[in-house]
Amino acid sequence: MEEKTLKIEIPEGFEIDKENSSFEEIVFKKKEQEVKTWNDLIKRDLPSSSKYINGWSVIHEAIGDNFSHNNKNCFIDEKHAKSALAMAQISQLMPYYGGAILNEEWKYSTRKYVISGYKNTIKDDYAVNLHYFLAFHTKEQRDMFLKYNEQLVKDYLMID
Repeated sequence: MEEKTLKIEIPEGFEIDKENSSFEEIVFKKKEQEVKTWNDLIKRDLPSSSKYINGWSVIHEAIGDNFSHNNKNCFIDEKHAKSALAMAQISQLMPYYGGAILNEEWKYSTRKYVISGYKNTIKDDYAVNLHYFLAFHTKEQRDMFLKYNEQLVKDYLMID
């Protein structure tokens, strides 16, 4: 039995599309570049679920946009956009609840009263050195913040 071998040259930047190729026809598709950093995303299309927050704090669809150095304010979906918006609002409220825990304070083994998410619920707890955004100097400050801002905390923690 006679054998013939045909060597295929794959063009640079392409790979064989195994789903659409057959023994009779080889189809090439552009290789997907591996994404490890923000720069790897540049010039790619944003996912269709992407949202951005405008200057009036309204969440909009990011239709037809690409990742770029000037377009870093897009979120993968509405839930993440709402979380970022809630974080901004919380940061403005923190001074009225004893102020944010400073980096210097995290170095000391004193108790900080925190709010976190646990199994899709809000958990009030304390921490010593483990950093939390929702951290307060006293239990009373934490509890009062949660009492008046529960929905904001849920949005930030992406809890339904």
